[in-house]
Amino acid sequence: MKKTTLATIGLTAVLFACNKSNQSVNVSQQQFTSGSYVDAGDTLNSKLGSSNRAIKGTLKSGETYYLSSDHGDATINSGDTLVIQSGVTIYIVGPSTGPTAIGTQDHAPGLIVNGTLLSLGTKTQPILVTVQDPTLRSDPSKDPQNPSTDPAFKGYWGGIQGGTGSGDIILKWTRLEYMGGLAPLSSPVRPGAQRYAVFVSNPSCHLVVENCWLYGTANDCLRPAGGSYEIFGNTFEKVGFSAGECVNVKSGSRGDIAYNLVIGGTGNAFKSANAGGLSPQADMNCYNNTIVTTGYRQLKVGEGGSLDFENGGRGNCYNNLLVNCRFGLGVAGAGSSAGSADLANVHYGYTYNYADADSLTTQFLPSGYVTQPQSGDINGGNATTPGANNPMLVNYPLPASATINFIEADYAGSFDFHLKSGSPAIGKAYTQFSAYGVVPVDPTFGVTALLQPGKDIGAFQSDGTGNQH
Repeated sequence: MKKTTLATIGLTAVLFACNKSNQSVNVSQQQFTSGSYVDAGDTLNSKLGSSNRAIKGTLKSGETYYLSSDHGDATINSGDTLVIQSGVTIYIVGPSTGPTAIGTQDHAPGLIVNGTLLSLGTKTQPILVTVQDPTLRSDPSKDPQNPSTDPAFKGYWGGIQGGTGSGDIILKWTRLEYMGGLAPLSSPVRPGAQRYAVFVSNPSCHLVVENCWLYGTANDCLRPAGGSYEIFGNTFEKVGFSAGECVNVKSGSRGDIAYNLVIGGTGNAFKSANAGGLSPQADMNCYNNTIVTTGYRQLKVGEGGSLDFENGGRGNCYNNLLVNCRFGLGVAGAGSSAGSADLANVHYGYTYNYADADSLTTQFLPSGYVTQPQSGDINGGNATTPGANNPMLVNYPLPASATINFIEADYAGSFDFHLKSGSPAIGKAYTQFSAYGVVPVDPTFGVTALLQPGKDIGAFQSDGTGNQH
């Protein structure tokens, strides 16, 4: 998409979406708009009782809109743009019980993106997409709670689904909750199965997810199955019930994953696997992330826990802090049931492993994988004493209680994952590499800033940069 400079209030420009379709838009220093405002209170997937509504234009700052489970998906058509301004709330509404309840088959509407989606929240005015009925939401006061009864994993709506010819999907300071609803039986992608929270499948498009909070999914959260991506500074909480990664990079996708906090993911936090037959090869540049208590709900034996390269996937993996994860960094070799990673093009090191049990410290180098200790690792082998080299997080209990149930330790709560002064993670990162930078830097149409590797291991830098949650 062409870059636009916000030079004057009310400046009018002609912009070109990723799919090359022209459209007239207005640019304001206060809020970006495209086309006409959608009426406040509108149901985005229905108009005058119709279903599967085509939607475009601008959702106005501070207003409330709806997705109804009584209707099909809302669709942004090819060549069209939907802008969601800061402070917008979108509620998923419909019956809470019965055969047509929210989240049941054909009652979990999503947003289909064949054009361009710009969700432009800010730190002071984030965008929220959630279920409206408070009785359907997860109650944080009950954490830790049994995932089998936790509504976070119910999948009330179908998330954001990019088509094979979609334009860009740009999400900034946006909180998405309760995703992974069942795709319609008539859907060309995953009919009747749990959808991914955000899915892109066009190698020519851009996906930006920055400073977002992604809470509660039934399966994969972000799946780039085609597209250039930048995934910076997000929090992933309660991702996947019995399977699913926070970011599952497939063929046709290349980009950066950095400064993210993951807590309570079911599978790996981040995975590169070259499935799908697209070009370029699956490639993730994964650095300066903090990953906590992840991998405990994954039903596949030997899979899930933190970071993974398999099945022809490639990339870099540096400066990541892993805390009480089920398995450490996994690099699959020849003979692996998952298929070997592109070993010549997988580079890793400066991994900080921490765990409070022998069953975890003996899997810092997971059995069945070819991961080796690397320069700069902290607790880099399988002989680490539980509790060694505590990373000293500001407000997260380490060492963990001897009675902790890691399956239920999947919530952020009021914990603070910054590093205390004197943490062994401070100043120990590797910085002699760069972000891929495959998406333009732009406040509206790209990544706000291209975040390079930080000097401290993990997502929270001691100088105040990194993850802002």
